[in-house]
Amino acid sequence: MTSRADEYPRFTRPPSSAQQVSRDLSTAEALQLLTEARFGRIVYSRYALPTIRPVNHIVDGETIVVHAHRGSSLTTDRQVVAFEADTIDERTHRGWCVIVTGTAEPITDPQELARYRTLLRPWLPGPRDHMVRIQPDIITGIEYLDPDPV
Repeated sequence: MTSRADEYPRFTRPPSSAQQVSRDLSTAEALQLLTEARFGRIVYSRYALPTIRPVNHIVDGETIVVHAHRGSSLTTDRQVVAFEADTIDERTHRGWCVIVTGTAEPITDPQELARYRTLLRPWLPGPRDHMVRIQPDIITGIEYLDPDPV
């Protein structure tokens, strides 16, 4: 008889002689990692409850621009949101996580919309009729590493 771990070996933890360590990322490092991420997750309030959706994004300076279709209930008003992206290897457990908290507002200027449409190449499904800019107030990041050899 096989166990679930035998059926799904990617869920088993590799043998490790040392625990992972974490390191806080600088704002510049965090933003650089966001530019390399294929997608992220936006967290916003819907009916006074947190809602999380995957979104394609780009980093423009220190702002994050995402596609968010109008049906997502991300309101057309300014609102506080969080944006998260990460890459963590399931086998080695090395990777990083960046969280941006700030104010989201719809992009309505036709020139800006045209510029961002050329820069942002979405691949997630769904309508692409709405773009939102996140102005960060807080940018935090953490990297998970192997410990330094002694």
